[in-house]
Amino acid sequence: MLRRTSLIGWLCIGFFTFIASLISYVGYSYHTTRQAIMDDIDTRLLHAAKAAQLVIGNDYHDRLNNIEAVQFEQLSAKLTALASALDVEYVYTMIYDAPLVRFTSSSYTQKDLKLGHITQFLDPYFEATVVNKGAFRSTEPVFEISEDQWGHFKTILVPFVSSKGTVYITGADITTDDVAQQLRVSIAKATLTACFFFFIALLVAGLYLLLYKKSMTSDTRTGFANRIALERDLAKNKRQHLSLAIIWVSELEDIISFYGASVGDQVIQRIMKHFSEFTYPYPVYRLATSKLVIMCDTDKGEHYLTNLIKEFPNSRPVLNNPHLYVQLSAGIASGNKALLLDNAYVACRQAKQQNKTVCLYAIHNNDGKQQQANHLALAHTLQNAFEKDRVVAYFTPRFDVKKNAVTQHMCSARIINEQGAILGADIYQKVVKRSRMEGKLTHNILTQCVTRFRKKNTAWSLKLSYQDATDPQLIDIINQELRRYPQPALITFELDEQAVLNNFNSMAASINMLKSKGVKILINGVSSGLLTVSRVMKLNIDAIKLDEHISAHMHRDEQVFEFISHLAKLCKDRDIQLVVGAVLDEAQFERFIEAGVDMMQGRHIGRATPHIRTESHLLTINP
Repeated sequence: MLRRTSLIGWLCIGFFTFIASLISYVGYSYHTTRQAIMDDIDTRLLHAAKAAQLVIGNDYHDRLNNIEAVQFEQLSAKLTALASALDVEYVYTMIYDAPLVRFTSSSYTQKDLKLGHITQFLDPYFEATVVNKGAFRSTEPVFEISEDQWGHFKTILVPFVSSKGTVYITGADITTDDVAQQLRVSIAKATLTACFFFFIALLVAGLYLLLYKKSMTSDTRTGFANRIALERDLAKNKRQHLSLAIIWVSELEDIISFYGASVGDQVIQRIMKHFSEFTYPYPVYRLATSKLVIMCDTDKGEHYLTNLIKEFPNSRPVLNNPHLYVQLSAGIASGNKALLLDNAYVACRQAKQQNKTVCLYAIHNNDGKQQQANHLALAHTLQNAFEKDRVVAYFTPRFDVKKNAVTQHMCSARIINEQGAILGADIYQKVVKRSRMEGKLTHNILTQCVTRFRKKNTAWSLKLSYQDATDPQLIDIINQELRRYPQPALITFELDEQAVLNNFNSMAASINMLKSKGVKILINGVSSGLLTVSRVMKLNIDAIKLDEHISAHMHRDEQVFEFISHLAKLCKDRDIQLVVGAVLDEAQFERFIEAGVDMMQGRHIGRATPHIRTESHLLTINP
């Protein structure tokens, strides 16, 4: 309804714009044509009046008392020929014999001859106007538009003085009765011209919109319909209940990265062409790079689509050059067309997670939609927290066994939502990672810690993700902060073991760069075997921290205890500190001391708080 109203609105705007443009163009054409006609009339009148003076001669009005009838007739014939040659109605001369204006010569027309209205010598001109009489006193040609017994005219009156001082005027008339007709013809031509070009423009615009609409609703890589076309077709479809499947081509992105986009396009084209043979009259839509959509309106359409997808020939190569196979995963939803796409997305994600070929959306799948809504709300909360400075640093104490005191605090972020509740990392971490806000969060906490501890003798640590450690902008910010930090050796940056192992060379370079600034490096979440740990220990690091799942089982599993004890000895040999977490009670605390670890954290040591605990001896090691 909104689009229909919008279209009608645009049509009305276009119509009124055309009418306004047409009126403006016709008005402009009318005035320019009228001006051109009148300029032409003025030029012809001026030429006729001046030529008449040459025909009668400058001394004619000095001999008026001696003019005979034959001379007048001959002169009238000459002026008539002049008027005909210059295409004017009348050419004449006049004198002012107060109070009358009299003709001293005049041309005539064929109509005048038939009617016997030929002007005679010294005939009075009773219709003479003030302008006419005033012309005898003028020094410039005078134009006048007048009406008399002979019709409507535009007249020119040019004053002259004879050799003996007689003032006379030469005049010429052009009838203006046909000017209106010429202007009507001009207006008609302008209107037709404007309409012609308007309809040409309308045709061009229609063709352009048609091509634009086609390009907007087609996938440029494959030529098949795209998401815009899908949403349009769903909105226009009169059936309220449809079945729709989102099909994910599992290997397509790997194929594109390995063989290139053109090969990937061929693969998706083959798959879409295969399904298009079974979904008529509905087209196959390309939803994203590796996703396509098929739908139908048959009864039990979800079963039809399920069979269609499961019968796809996975065992045959989709391309022979190169030889490529693909696997499909699909989510299918039926029911209200307004919810089809969202529900099918949920089912498709479930199919990928469960490694199934097809998953049907069911009521219990609504948990997934609720989770999506929660993620969206949490992303908004995070963005709002950054804008409103509601990101707070929390500090977890770490106990140094040798010094029998808390000597370091691990810094982590907490988010305060709009209601004032505090959100821990386990709540927002996935959304932060998915929204690529890790660097923003790390920058925020780094700035808070640097500001807080710059003038204190407090050791603290901060986690850096792989994205943080390889982000040039964040590394530049870290470098700037470290240049102004008086004791960088009190700062420890923690890197995840899995990120280090997966990106060993680049992370080794980042570690060396950070170490050159005077900070310490801790490898966090160590859970691999001794062989892998030995590889990690070859890096330029200062400490490793065991994964909490390992340390949590230490007091109940002797093999875990022996592993930690052996690891502690390796660390001491290489001057690397061994840190453990999840210390929950006194028994675990004593057991870790027995294993030889260097530092501990956990509930038994102290919970994370927004304030630093200043006690130097929180715990006492039993002798």
